[in-house]
Amino acid sequence: MRRRKIENKVLLAVTGGVAAYKSLEVLRLLVKKGIKVKVVITRGGEKFVTPFSFLSLGAEEVYTDNDQFSVINGSSIHLVLSRWADLIVVVPATADFISKVASGISDSLLLTTLLASRKPTLIAPSMNENMLLHPATQKNIEILKTFGYKILEPDEGFLADLEKGKGRLKEPDEIFEEILVELSPKKLQGLKVLVTSGSTREYIDPVRFITNGSSGKMGIAFAKVARRLGADVTLIVAHTSQKLPFGMKIVRVDTTEDLYNAVGNEVRNCDLFVMAAAPSDYKPKESKPNKLPKFNNLTLELIATVDVLKEASKYKDNKIFVGFALQTDNLIENAKKKLEEKNLDYIVANLPENIGSDTGKIILIDRAGSISEFEGDKESIAEFVFSKIFKF
Repeated sequence: MRRRKIENKVLLAVTGGVAAYKSLEVLRLLVKKGIKVKVVITRGGEKFVTPFSFLSLGAEEVYTDNDQFSVINGSSIHLVLSRWADLIVVVPATADFISKVASGISDSLLLTTLLASRKPTLIAPSMNENMLLHPATQKNIEILKTFGYKILEPDEGFLADLEKGKGRLKEPDEIFEEILVELSPKKLQGLKVLVTSGSTREYIDPVRFITNGSSGKMGIAFAKVARRLGADVTLIVAHTSQKLPFGMKIVRVDTTEDLYNAVGNEVRNCDLFVMAAAPSDYKPKESKPNKLPKFNNLTLELIATVDVLKEASKYKDNKIFVGFALQTDNLIENAKKKLEEKNLDYIVANLPENIGSDTGKIILIDRAGSISEFEGDKESIAEFVFSKIFKF
């Protein structure tokens, strides 16, 4: 099956702040996802970015304040844009823009479009910390919240004047993620989803350990997609080099025993458990308290670690359990065996080639023996698996 794409329409609005250049990356991510984008740039925004930049990166159309009084097929442009968009996103939103929206001022194409719109709206403020924390700005932000606008709180970090403080625009990938949350159908609304991710470590001494090549990408993809679909997500994450998602409970673990304990604490309260972590199957029988010197030869006695998934099945009841089986041979046969042994509802079978890759090919097997294949990026794999489980 081919990669699933969200087909939606986003009106990306850009106001006059230094962080306006980051809106170009937001556009790139949206276009890559297959989302249609039109852009409105304020007069101040044009001081930092140009219409041609957005057109070059895939925007369908770009409008400026010079178009404010344009008419398309008998309708004013601000009405056309407000009806076209499924979602309006303002990146960045300056203090001046926020104050005008709060006051109902409509002296630009963007402001008149917002007044005419009844569509969901995301506002991503960006400004100097003193401007952000000024009582007037804080009051205006609260007013915008009463309008139903969602405010993407700015981060702390280095600002345009190289001073450190709050007011830094959220990173483009985080803004993109919030856009996907707004656009995605809430098929998992009301469900509690537990996901594990990453590789555990079993220590030989304080600095050496046994582990595996799992990158954690698959589990993080499942957690992000579950959140987009409306679930209340808990992510138990072992070792990964990936940026951790936000908007969910994060539990960090180190060893397989840590993973076992964390899963035991969380699995009792979930509706769906996705065991995408890759725990080490073996550990040294004895872990040395001090760093070992280098020997010409070193023999380690290994013992099996706790079987996290099998132990978690004690709390299964009516919960849906999804496991993963990575095999080098007899993939389907071994995956079916694991599904039965671990009392799973579904198992995702895959090959070592998927490790660390952004894309992969998987085989999904359910308890009835039905087999489905899918190939795509790991978020698309997560979407596919959830669609099979919940029949959407």
